[in-house]
Amino acid sequence: MSLPHVIVLATGKGGAGKSTIARSLAAHWLSTRHKPAVVDADPQASIASFHDPEGLMKAIALKADPEVETVHQSIQELSERHKPVIVDTAGFRNQTTVMAAINADLVLIPLKAAAEDVREAIHMYELIQELNGTPEREGRPIEAFMVLTMTTPGTVIARHVRKELEGNGYPLLAAEVTQRVAYPEFSMRGLSPSIVEPDGAAARDIAALAAEITKKFGTRHVVKAA
Repeated sequence: MSLPHVIVLATGKGGAGKSTIARSLAAHWLSTRHKPAVVDADPQASIASFHDPEGLMKAIALKADPEVETVHQSIQELSERHKPVIVDTAGFRNQTTVMAAINADLVLIPLKAAAEDVREAIHMYELIQELNGTPEREGRPIEAFMVLTMTTPGTVIARHVRKELEGNGYPLLAAEVTQRVAYPEFSMRGLSPSIVEPDGAAARDIAALAAEITKKFGTRHVVKAA
């Protein structure tokens, strides 16, 4: 198994849970003795605005950089001292998102179980495949996984979306980020369940997501390197 060095959260629609997942994964990997960092490349600064440099997540290095001209440098500088570097992007497709994706080992595409989210997730996945054809990524293809967010387990719509995406060959993770009040409650303090309630249901969801990311990325990386 291998942990991606740079993980970018990206989709062309707001409200899909990018910032929540970025913050939550960083907190999880901090709690498991890694050295995560976050680049907040969202112009709304959803993570940077609430980050407390003296709080429980102060060990997570954070840089706000929504600029297409400099986001590459920010990612590279943090990558020299931290792993993983997790990049949150805007709730719409812009050139900063594209530049961040070019620098990613993995692009994680969150989507809710809704038709518009599915469409935007597919568009983002197709963009990643286009980027893999550029000189910058020659011989180093960007991995891309989709993840369902804000789900209620067992609902018909979630099962339908999963069946549709998997049936068409899209890489949808088995782990889901379910609808839980812990995420918005803790985010208002710049915190995450893995730090505040490490034994809680939300923290277990994030741990399952992190484990699957590491396993799938590591497996594909080994296969391609062979």
